Amino acid sequence: MKGGYTGRMLVVDASDGSHKVIDWTTEKNEWLKFIGGRGFGAKIVWEQTGKHTDPLGPENVLVLAAGPLAGLPVPGPRISICSLSPLTGIWGDSAVGGYAGLRLKQCGYDAVIIKGWRKDFAYLYVSDNCVELRDASHIVGKGSMEAQEELRKEYGNEVATLTIGPAGENLVLFACITSDYGRQSGRTGTGAVMASKGIKAVVLDGDADLPVADGESLLKLIEEAREKIIDNRELFEQFSKYGTMMTLDWAQSVSCLPTRNFTESIFEGAEGISASAVEIRVMRGKRGCFACPISCRTISEVRLNGEKFYLDGPEYETMALLGSNLGINNVEDLVVAHYLCDHYGMDAISAGVVVGFAIECAQRGLLTLDGLKAEWGNRETIFSLLESIAYRKGIGGILAEGVRRAAEIIGGGCEKYAMHVKGLEQSGYETRAAPGMSLAYGTCDVGAHHNRSTIIGWESKNDRLGTGREKVEVQILLQHQRSLFDALGVCRFPWCETKLPFEYYVGFYSATTGVRVDEKEILKASERIFNLTRMISVRRGVSRKDDYPPKRVFNEPLPSGPFKGVKLDPESYDHMLDMYYELRGWSCDGVPTSEKLEELGILELVEKRM
Repeated sequence: MKGGYTGRMLVVDASDGSHKVIDWTTEKNEWLKFIGGRGFGAKIVWEQTGKHTDPLGPENVLVLAAGPLAGLPVPGPRISICSLSPLTGIWGDSAVGGYAGLRLKQCGYDAVIIKGWRKDFAYLYVSDNCVELRDASHIVGKGSMEAQEELRKEYGNEVATLTIGPAGENLVLFACITSDYGRQSGRTGTGAVMASKGIKAVVLDGDADLPVADGESLLKLIEEAREKIIDNRELFEQFSKYGTMMTLDWAQSVSCLPTRNFTESIFEGAEGISASAVEIRVMRGKRGCFACPISCRTISEVRLNGEKFYLDGPEYETMALLGSNLGINNVEDLVVAHYLCDHYGMDAISAGVVVGFAIECAQRGLLTLDGLKAEWGNRETIFSLLESIAYRKGIGGILAEGVRRAAEIIGGGCEKYAMHVKGLEQSGYETRAAPGMSLAYGTCDVGAHHNRSTIIGWESKNDRLGTGREKVEVQILLQHQRSLFDALGVCRFPWCETKLPFEYYVGFYSATTGVRVDEKEILKASERIFNLTRMISVRRGVSRKDDYPPKRVFNEPLPSGPFKGVKLDPESYDHMLDMYYELRGWSCDGVPTSEKLEELGILELVEKRM
């Protein structure tokens, strides 16, 4: 291997602490098809799980995978965490910032695969010459960030830590893994999978140099990229100052801001939770990821029970789902809700959706909230429900199952108020007047997540209500472009927010690895990964029936705003879905055809495990 890879994977059995090292370079060409990061994760999950694997059982795997650019001075390193999701039952992955990707590489591994199960919690310590499960009794029960602080006292501030909080320990199905003080591996329940292995934390303690094929060319490209990012002054300054928080004003202006469990798309209290309100009232500093000139992370002050804490955030998604979606109209309550989610170690998007669902259902007389008031914006109700979910107390035990299962348990017709796709709670865009974004949620491989495509930005400027072929083509391109960053092991923000040309990432990959590719080839690799993650879910029962947005999008017209009276037309959506399958080379039921899999070079791989 010339560079970008260590050529090794670590396999750890949580049951007894045994481990082995795999040299994947013996099948180098088969692995390089998937680049790294979530691509390696997809191949591992495909080969090591099956149709009937229990996501919380010992036979499931938890994969920590760093792409070839992770840890290099390319802006914004990330690590992918992949598994079968306990929340959805299908493919699940999440990418998170911080130093974990860098330290994993410096320990000498491209990926860590955790198998098995243990009764008592331990933490996994990994360095370049040691792999060991160690007693975690002193951090069990602690919040995710408290646990990190304890581990840093033991090992110093240079280690990378991945921890779970009480939500993970209690198997909340949307529990997170926390990286470096508040960066979250959210959405698909990776924290619950880690807890099911009996692992409270992972400590990565490496410092080895990372190999690069052409260091001179890479450094030249990085310097050019930094200059381009900074030279785009307006976008650079806005995003450096506010990060994703500035999206809230935009979402309000184009009528797609989730409000009161997605019943509306405009929030009358948006000004009180805006980026400017955060800046004036709670912002206390800025922070950046390794090697990134943007430094988009906000540090906010949180006041809770007479004590002062600090939060890495808020971000747009938490402002929308814990703010407008719950009727919170002030940043002080918003940052407390966000801090509680981080402390408990649970996904703030899913938490906001399940709490919104609970409040709406309680108002409709479909459930009770253990004596709490069913009021939008009621801080006591919201904070108490978050705690109840984390510890599975009372109604929280049902909500901890996620909105799809909670609706099934409660019954009474409340399924129509459950905002999810494939069991994953919908993230921060209301889509009745955004058919392209509805399709993005419907066809995302993990469920209703914006990570794979935020076509809402494109369609807000291009035939907003249209359902034509061009919109579907753009959707597929975005799914390939955006997914690629998680395989490479870097953040997508310099590209999507400050408009760094995509060609730079092709150059970064070639200079790092010595593998010369063009944009077409690298996007083909991303398409290959997307099709394999689809096959993981197809093997577990996913088909066309699962590729639809929530029922509310079709059944209830928007009650106000510039798109008042608009709802998504089922026939138009079906037509878009037909075009999507056709353009992807999938069957009319949403299954990649043998011809498509052969074209992508993965037919034999799929047939071995189907």
